[in-house]
Amino acid sequence: MPFRYFVLLLMLILCGSMSGQSPYRDFDSGLMPHGNAFESWESEAEPDRTFFVDQNHPKASDDNPGTEARPWHTIGKAAAALQPGERVLIKSGTYREAVHPARGGTSPEKMITYAAAPGHRVVISGARELPLEGWEPGKGWRYTGQRHTYEDTEKPPLQIWQYDLPSEWFMGYNPFALRNLGQDLEWVDYKNINMHAHFQRRGRLFLDGQLLKQAEHPVDLAEAEQGAYWIEHNGLRLHVRFPGRTGPSDYMSIEATVQEQIFAPKAYGLPYIKLKGLNFEKTGNGFAMPQRGMVSARRGNHWIIEECTLEWANSIALDLGNEMWHTNSQPGLGDHIVRGNTFRHCGTGGLQANGARQLLVEDNLFEYIGWHDAEHGWESGAIKFHRARGTLIRRNVFRHITYAPGIWLDYLSSENCRVTKNIFSDITTARGAIYVEVSRGAIHIDHNVFHQLRSQYWISGDYGAGGNAFYTDGSDSIHFHHNLAIDIENTGYGSYLNPTRIVAGRGGTARAQSVKDNIFIDCRKHAIELPNAHNHTDGNLFAQIPSGFLKLTNPPPALLLDLKAWQEYFGWEAQGKKVKAHATLHTDELRLKWETKPVFDWDAGPFSLRNGGREIDIDPRQ
Repeated sequence: MPFRYFVLLLMLILCGSMSGQSPYRDFDSGLMPHGNAFESWESEAEPDRTFFVDQNHPKASDDNPGTEARPWHTIGKAAAALQPGERVLIKSGTYREAVHPARGGTSPEKMITYAAAPGHRVVISGARELPLEGWEPGKGWRYTGQRHTYEDTEKPPLQIWQYDLPSEWFMGYNPFALRNLGQDLEWVDYKNINMHAHFQRRGRLFLDGQLLKQAEHPVDLAEAEQGAYWIEHNGLRLHVRFPGRTGPSDYMSIEATVQEQIFAPKAYGLPYIKLKGLNFEKTGNGFAMPQRGMVSARRGNHWIIEECTLEWANSIALDLGNEMWHTNSQPGLGDHIVRGNTFRHCGTGGLQANGARQLLVEDNLFEYIGWHDAEHGWESGAIKFHRARGTLIRRNVFRHITYAPGIWLDYLSSENCRVTKNIFSDITTARGAIYVEVSRGAIHIDHNVFHQLRSQYWISGDYGAGGNAFYTDGSDSIHFHHNLAIDIENTGYGSYLNPTRIVAGRGGTARAQSVKDNIFIDCRKHAIELPNAHNHTDGNLFAQIPSGFLKLTNPPPALLLDLKAWQEYFGWEAQGKKVKAHATLHTDELRLKWETKPVFDWDAGPFSLRNGGREIDIDPRQ
C-alpha cells in the first residue's frame, strides 16, 4: 500500500473513532458554584418484592395476589398495597385512572417503584373515550351568524354534533365546567393582558390523539373549518364541529379529559417514590397558582422520575414543589431527580417547583410547550422554579417552545445553582430562553447553546422585549461563561436593574455579573446589555453584530458602544474580538454547522472547535 493511501486510511479510522465523542469542552458538569460537587442520593438496591399489573391478562383482578400469573387489574390497587422497598411492573395497556399512592418509601434503599415492565408500553391517561353511540345531531343553539344577534335561522346550515358527558365520570372535578384561571390571581394583571386563554375551559377534546380547538361561543363553530368544540355552561354537554365534512364515525378514537391529575398522592410529603418508563397523558388541570401538575409529588421529597413521557397536560406536566406561596413549607422538600424524560405538548409548563431544593434535572427533552399563550400569567416555562437552591440543570434539550421561556428561575432562585450544557432552539418568548428574576447568590450558566430566539411581542417599558438568549431582572452574582448564541432577535445577554422590586428586604442591584468566553453570532439588537459598571465582560467573540452592540444602561442616558469604546472606557473585553464567523443549527437533528474566515481556534464557547468549517452532532443527552 502506498504511504499516502496508508495515511488517508489512518485519518479515516481516526475520524471514525472520534465520531461518537462529545464535541463539548472537557469540564466538570457536576461542580456547583460554591465549589462543591453535586452529590446524588440514589441507591442501586434491588426491590424486596415485585408485583404485577396487567389489565389485558384474562385473569387480571384487583382481588388477585399481584403475581405475574395472577396480576392486578389496576395501578390504583398497587398504589394502595405497595410497601417501602417494593415495586410494581406494569404491562402494556392504556390505564384510564387516577393513581393516588397511599405511602412512600423510607430511604434510597427502600423506595416504592412504579415501572413499565421491560418491553411494554404503559399509558396512564386522564381522558375517557366517547363511544360512537353517544353522539347525536346538535340542537337548541345557533351555530352560525353573528355573536350578538338573535335570529333563529342558520345560513348556511352546519353539521354539528353533541355529546352528553356522564356526570359520574368526574368524581367531583369537572374540567369542562372550570375555567383555566388559577386560584391565586395576585400577579395576574388582567387589565393589561390578553385573558383569552385564562377564560377557556380546562377540558380538552382529542380526535385520534390530536387536540381540537375550543370555541368561545356556539356561533364561532361557523368559522372553524378545521374543527372545534363548544361547551355548555355546566360542562356536561359538548357541541362539536368535526374537521371538514367528517363526523364521529370517521375517527378511531374521540377522547375527553376528565381528570385534573393522574399520579398524585392525597397526603402531603410522601418520600422516596420512583416512576420509570411510564407514559402520562391528557389531563384537564388549571393554570398556576397553585402548581398542580398532571403528575405531582404533592410536596414530597426524594422522588425519581425517569424515562417517562408526559404530554398533553392542559397546563403543567409535573410539579415537585410547595404548590404556591401561601403554604407551610413541607419538611424535607426537594431532592428530586428528573432524568431522561420527554415533556411534550404542555399548555403552560413542563416542570414546575416552588422550592426547587437540590433538584437534579438532566437529559430531558422539552418541546412544544406553551401553546396556551398565557405567558403573561407569569407562570409559564418549560421549567419554572421558585426558590431554587443547590439545583443542577444539565444536558437537556428545549425546542419548539412558544409563549414561554425555556427556563425561568424566579424569586431567590439562584443560590448555588447551575445551568450547563443545555440546548435552547426555536423559542418564542416575551423574556429569554433563560430568564432569572429577582434572585441573588451564585449561579453559573455555562456551556449552553442558544439558537433562533424570537419575541412573542414587544413590551413597552424598561424591561425591554422578549426574544433574548438570556435575560435577568433585578438579580446578582451571575456567571455567564462559554455559551454560544446564534440567530437571536433581540439580545444575547440582557440585564435589567429593577431597584424598586423589594425582595428579602432590598431591591435589585444587578451587580457581580460576569460575561466571559461566550460566542455571540447574529444578535440583532445587542450582544451584551449591562445595567451598570459593577459587572465584567471579557474573552467574548462577536460576529454578524450591528453597530452599538454593547449597551450600558445606567447612569442614563444609556451608552451604545463598540468593542473599542467598551475596552477603553471600562477596561472590559481585553481579550474580546470581532470575528468573521457563521453558524447554523438544525433544531430537530441537533447538528451544528459553522465556518470561519480566516481559520482560527475557538477558545470561547461550549465546544472545542479547531478548524474553519465543520458540522457536528451537539445533542448533550447521555
